[in-house]
Amino acid sequence: KTRAAMSVENYRFDIEAHDEVAHQAAVESMVLLKNDDAILPVAGDAKVTVIGEFARTPRYQGGGSSHITPTKMTSFLDALTERGVDAKFAPGFTLDLEPADPALEAEAVEAAKGADVVLMFLGLPEAAESEGFDRETLDMPAKQIALLEAVAAENKNVVVVLSNGSVVTVAPWAKNAKGILESWLLGQSGGPALADVLFGKVSPSGKLAQTIPFDINDDPSTINWPGEEGHVDYGEGVFVGYRYYDTYNKAVDYPFGFGLSYATFEVSDVKAVKTGACTATVSAVVKNTSNVDAAETVQVYVAPGKADVTRPKHELKGFKKVFLKAGESAEVSFDLDDRAFAYWSEKFNDWHVESGEYAIEVGTSSRDIAGSAVVELDGDGKAQPLTEWSNFMEWRKDPLGSKVLEKLRAEGEAGRMPIVPDNDMTRLFLDSMPINSMSVLMGADGKQIFEYMLAEYAELTK
Repeated sequence: KTRAAMSVENYRFDIEAHDEVAHQAAVESMVLLKNDDAILPVAGDAKVTVIGEFARTPRYQGGGSSHITPTKMTSFLDALTERGVDAKFAPGFTLDLEPADPALEAEAVEAAKGADVVLMFLGLPEAAESEGFDRETLDMPAKQIALLEAVAAENKNVVVVLSNGSVVTVAPWAKNAKGILESWLLGQSGGPALADVLFGKVSPSGKLAQTIPFDINDDPSTINWPGEEGHVDYGEGVFVGYRYYDTYNKAVDYPFGFGLSYATFEVSDVKAVKTGACTATVSAVVKNTSNVDAAETVQVYVAPGKADVTRPKHELKGFKKVFLKAGESAEVSFDLDDRAFAYWSEKFNDWHVESGEYAIEVGTSSRDIAGSAVVELDGDGKAQPLTEWSNFMEWRKDPLGSKVLEKLRAEGEAGRMPIVPDNDMTRLFLDSMPINSMSVLMGADGKQIFEYMLAEYAELTK
């Protein structure tokens, strides 16, 4: 047998080792959205009530063909039992889209009485999101919101733990929760991971991979959704997610890249250095300014200056998660290659980096920018051949075309060629019209100018 065949034959799947990988992935994926009055982490001696069927029957994976059979499954209630945590539990609701059960609601409200903290496990049942159909709302089931309101009226110390595959609106009910932990779909080891985070064994360190808007109609895709006559256009172009919200200064509930921690951090001393015609290095110092060991994710966004095409306000081009002990600081650096500054050019059918200034922003979300620096790049020098159908702006920006215009100006000043008018109104016309239209503005002189330009360009490109 070959060594490879023997290796496969001798391989033994380690269930516990793989479960620990799932555990760690779940810990790092949670995003702490709200933590008023430092309600989290839960104190070890606190009287805890757990409400919500998701705590007992977790949504650990997506719907439809994404279903797999886990090697083991540990719910949050299982994890509490394993750790000897004595907590009241009430399911509160059923995991379907049926109306509320008054008996379950009453039981949950009663269980909340006298608790130091109420952990409410809310979210989307599988019937609300899956492959094969579109969601028509970002709201959670009404019966869960009504239960939250009833519980919050009885006990103000509520933490909501969300279970959902994609974003749900938070703003309509956030006033009823001091803490909100977005846990997504946590996989088979989600229970122990939640216990680690909620009780402070580790600090949450996840960041939002998508913006949480106030309303579904705030999203640019709704302009074209659900389509018409059998097709739907992806009309947003490059303005997807935060690229749209940030470019057009739209108010959002939680921005892309956002995520709280039990620690606090400071990002400073942002520097950027050009390293090539279209490359740069950026660095910053991140410091843990608290007494809690935790991780922060430093994010780098590139903001292009004036461009030939419409570009977003800024785009994420790098991020690093840095674990720091209390009071510790570290320098982080990023090497930005040409793709970090490029856009896809239909004209060149390739990625293209324009020359000019680029701001490099460093922060902890797309809207929490700690500092920025500017680099001046040479660009990739790509150019297309100029023709009589190219306008004056294209001639000015082209390396050879600009030389032709310089010579044309000198010839005009010397009286050997007509002088191209140079005022604001004329420049507006020239910048947008093909040079073969010069005769419209200047008659025979215009025809002489564009023929001269083509002849000089032909000489330079021989």
